[in-house]
Amino acid sequence: MSDYVKIELFEVALNKVTGFEFEDFACVFMAALEGRNFIPMGGVHDGGADGASDREIYQAESTSIFYQMTIQSDYKSKVRQTVRRLKDFNRAPRVLYYVTSKVIPHIDKEEDELSEELGVIVKIRDAKYIGVHINDTQATKAAYYQFLSSKTEHLSKIGASTELGFSEFVKDPSVFVFLQHEMSNSQGNRKLIHSITDTLILWALRDTDPDKNLFMNKEEIRQAIIDSFPWASYFINNNLSNRLQSLKSKEVNDREIRWYKKDKKYCLPFETREAIKLENSVDELLAINFIKEIKEKCHSKFSLGPKRCQIISEVTKTIIQRVFERQGLMLASFISDSDSSVNEKELVISDCIEDVLINSTIKQEDVADYRNYIEKILNDVFYHSTENQRKYLLQLSKTYVLLFTLKADPRIVDYFSSMCSKFTLFLGSDIIVKAISERYLSKEDQQCKNLLQSAAVSGVRLRMSTAVLEEVYTHIRNTNYEFNNHFRLVESHITKEIARNSSKILIRAYFYAKNAGLARTWEGYINQFVSYDSLTNNSGREELKRYLVSEYNLTFIENEELASYSNAKEVKELAETLVENDEKKHDVLAHNSALLVHGIYGLRTKNNESNNGSPFGYGTWWLTNQTRIQKHTAGLVRKYSSKYIMRPEFLLNFLSLSPSAEQVRKTYGNIFPSNIGIQFGHRLKEDAFHAVLDKVKEWSDYEPGRVTALVSKLSDTLKSEQYNIEEESWKTIQEKIGEN
Repeated sequence: MSDYVKIELFEVALNKVTGFEFEDFACVFMAALEGRNFIPMGGVHDGGADGASDREIYQAESTSIFYQMTIQSDYKSKVRQTVRRLKDFNRAPRVLYYVTSKVIPHIDKEEDELSEELGVIVKIRDAKYIGVHINDTQATKAAYYQFLSSKTEHLSKIGASTELGFSEFVKDPSVFVFLQHEMSNSQGNRKLIHSITDTLILWALRDTDPDKNLFMNKEEIRQAIIDSFPWASYFINNNLSNRLQSLKSKEVNDREIRWYKKDKKYCLPFETREAIKLENSVDELLAINFIKEIKEKCHSKFSLGPKRCQIISEVTKTIIQRVFERQGLMLASFISDSDSSVNEKELVISDCIEDVLINSTIKQEDVADYRNYIEKILNDVFYHSTENQRKYLLQLSKTYVLLFTLKADPRIVDYFSSMCSKFTLFLGSDIIVKAISERYLSKEDQQCKNLLQSAAVSGVRLRMSTAVLEEVYTHIRNTNYEFNNHFRLVESHITKEIARNSSKILIRAYFYAKNAGLARTWEGYINQFVSYDSLTNNSGREELKRYLVSEYNLTFIENEELASYSNAKEVKELAETLVENDEKKHDVLAHNSALLVHGIYGLRTKNNESNNGSPFGYGTWWLTNQTRIQKHTAGLVRKYSSKYIMRPEFLLNFLSLSPSAEQVRKTYGNIFPSNIGIQFGHRLKEDAFHAVLDKVKEWSDYEPGRVTALVSKLSDTLKSEQYNIEEESWKTIQEKIGEN
């Protein structure tokens, strides 16, 4: 898939699309923008609705927000007809989104006139609107490629050019700052995760009381946290046990919890409940006074009654939260620094006002008045704020920055999701052997196998070369020799402790599986991957290849193809170096490894990966945990100014364990409207907060082209550097599968 949907091609496609094709495209496109709130409803007998929003379902009322997708030119007649049909089907439309493939001039005027005529808020999303947002996310681009790109295939091959303009990931500081932060503060991240985990544990235990016999076990605590904060699952699962241990051992002052060993249950003692209550009361008062001051301002400035003042204060608070969700880093910089490079014009405040008002219960005829009031109130809050308002906004800023550093930001999630679709990864033999060894582990413990499957689902192109197939096959054969020579005759006496001493991971995995009653014989275990008889007579390569290609969704690449991208002389020289330094015992294996290294660089050149202006860095890598070969390729790395090995930790932490965009949105919805949105801010130290915002200033000093280059470089460094990004690392995976 192309990195960027060219607007010229998009406009041509819209002019050629049929009604049904546009409806299919528009449903997927709007779902990408709206998230799971959007419900497709289209069909021949759709009752006037091609889609609806379930944002109000929590109020136990029928939805009143509908969508109509059409290519019809007479938009006024279509809007009138749609509203009429909705009412005929006993629906009560309050808002109608009219999504059209046509360009409609003077949209604001048309919206106002139709809204007044029909008594329904009409919002038009025309071809220009779609074009502006078609490159917003990987999902919006995917909608184009799935439904519209076929209309312009003949044109896309003519005069192909590089990406036009700059990526959205460059126009906003989030990705630039996040990558900088990851490279410089991984240790600090772990301390922050411990602090947040403690906060979430105490939050989960908030209603426990030993005097009332109210307790929770570990699983109940974990589930309570994940139900409300699904974004936190990627670190809670790995930190819950040790943080419970710390809290119950009184290592955290004023935050200890009580542990009842017999029942394996936890609760908050009186002292902890009192300490938390005192802290929460201060935060609650801050939020109460924020609302109170806005209501007072509404009354004094506009002479409005209590009911309207209450509505304005609540909607204003919601709008601020929405801006944090969409442009949190820029808003935090704007709020915390009067000299910030970010100005109000760069923020999407007006868009968020419109969005919140449309999805509120305010009557259509009152929306314009409320918009005017709220714009003036927000201007006062941002530019003439009281001390209490500044403290409230600053605490929300700290909470956002905390979530940001822990990957809970929609832009960060979309950046890594988009990046994955650009990857072509050649698997190392160690990765494949580890995945094989997980055959009898429980699904949740099959970390390596799950990682490969997640990668494939995310659009990563997984490759296996002849070189790697040969190494995997040789490894299995050598493992069989070791089993026959050292274990077969004494198999009945092998304990788990003895098995741990084998240098072969498959032998260890076999004995663990046998001990659990999942495998009976060595031959039966090997038969899971390749017929034992074919292995012993050395004819099982093709059989093993077919198994691996099918099981892990791999594409097999012959040595001849890699050789066509490589310099034969340089491949030979590296192979000889590997043999001379005892890195490889056989000439064939040495040649295979050397060919793979040079093939990676050759494919990058062939695909023009260093000249495409992409913020994602290189896409072709060798995914492996091997390190020894790198001692002999320093010259190559200098020659190409890039490394060629991607660490599995990178995919693990930024693909497999990262939150989804939907989880992030749910987290924002649970945290910011409640007082925990303020409380979380206490967990972030001042120096960490300002270090992040200082990077926003650095971003603003660069031109977009320079930001693109730096983001690309940081991305490649993050892929290739071997350091512990988060609590879950390759070492912990090795422990789960018995690797020392």
